[in-house]
Amino acid sequence: MTQDFHQTNLDSDSHQDFYNQGLAKAKAGDRYGAIQCFSKVIATDAEFVEAYYQRGLLLFDLGDHQGAIADYNQALSLHPQYLDTYIARSMAKIAIADLTAAQADIAQALELNPKSATAHQLLGLTYKQQNQIEKAIATYKKAASLFLELRDEDNCRRCIESYKPLEALLPPSQEEIFANVQQKIDQSDYTNALIDLNWLIQIEPKNARAFCLRGLVLGKLGDSQGAIKDLNQALFLEPQNPEIRIGRGKIRVEIGDAQGAIADFNELLREYPSNSEIYINRARAYLKLKDYRTAIEDFSRSLAIDTNNPQLYCDRAEARYDFGDLKGAIADYQQAANIWFNQSIMDRYRYALARINLWQSELEKQTQEAKRKQDKAAATIDLMQMPSLELQQRLLALVGGNMAIAQRLIDIAKQDHPNMPEVWYWQKVVFDLESEQK
Repeated sequence: MTQDFHQTNLDSDSHQDFYNQGLAKAKAGDRYGAIQCFSKVIATDAEFVEAYYQRGLLLFDLGDHQGAIADYNQALSLHPQYLDTYIARSMAKIAIADLTAAQADIAQALELNPKSATAHQLLGLTYKQQNQIEKAIATYKKAASLFLELRDEDNCRRCIESYKPLEALLPPSQEEIFANVQQKIDQSDYTNALIDLNWLIQIEPKNARAFCLRGLVLGKLGDSQGAIKDLNQALFLEPQNPEIRIGRGKIRVEIGDAQGAIADFNELLREYPSNSEIYINRARAYLKLKDYRTAIEDFSRSLAIDTNNPQLYCDRAEARYDFGDLKGAIADYQQAANIWFNQSIMDRYRYALARINLWQSELEKQTQEAKRKQDKAAATIDLMQMPSLELQQRLLALVGGNMAIAQRLIDIAKQDHPNMPEVWYWQKVVFDLESEQK
């Protein structure tokens, strides 16, 4: 740390010579020789500010922290705006564990230069020693940023290395706790999720979100009464919070109360008719009731609000599949695939294509089966319409066994009475011939 000052009150060049000798000895590692030189300067010129400062640095290096502080005090009494001296004195006070006094010196340094990276670094150290972890981390980060501006990579790295271990000492934030709980719920680790939520509610008994999540977990664990109790408590704490109310509806679906969930969502939609999430969750409640048509309608309403949501198309596709609308289901998955492709989310794009291919094969099989049944039914109808062997023999007997005459009589009957079943014409000809013979 150096700073240029205009030296005053020099009696002769010898003062400057001794000072320069002191600097040279300090640079060469001869601390005691350097101290002697700076002391000679001070003995002949008690107002030589730099001599006090330089001697203070050497005394600090030799472990004489009180001697260093005394020299810094003298330097600052002569030059109160000497930034580096405040920083040096703060380091000496940190060394003797006088952190409050050190912070006062750092504050003076920052008043003189708010962008002093070294001052911020030392302030971070004092906060660390006072166990003020969050302040220490923030201050070290500020120092690292300032060192980076100065392109001082070594000191920047030291600051980062100072605050990184401190981050592990911080208690988890509320958002981190909720994220951890949600991860456990997603992994079906309901027991450990419940332990975390019990602890959170114990320290924050008015946290509505925690009650809402615990209600979900209790529902998953089969405690329906406990789940409803927690949901009601969450609503009591935040009765107008739409997220809590949506959460209660979702949990009601989870615990098998789909009708109650639909009632909740109906009430919410009266207040928030353009909320896509409410339609989605009401659709899922209808799916629990196997009311696929209404679920599809709600998914469609949600898509009218949120037209570029690929997962919504997938949800509607699944409902359409369950409803028996394979063509509609395939079309929805194709929409989802197109969106994911445009968003370059290739794993989801490939998933959608796999569903399309699977259902396309199923549709082709259904089409083939339907055609086979149709052909079989048509063949059955044709067989039913053909005259029986007995009827054919009766007609042939009436025309003397001449099949040509029998066929001509049938063709005449068809001309006179079009669009009748085949068997009808045979019966008609037989009836007419038998009537003539009577």
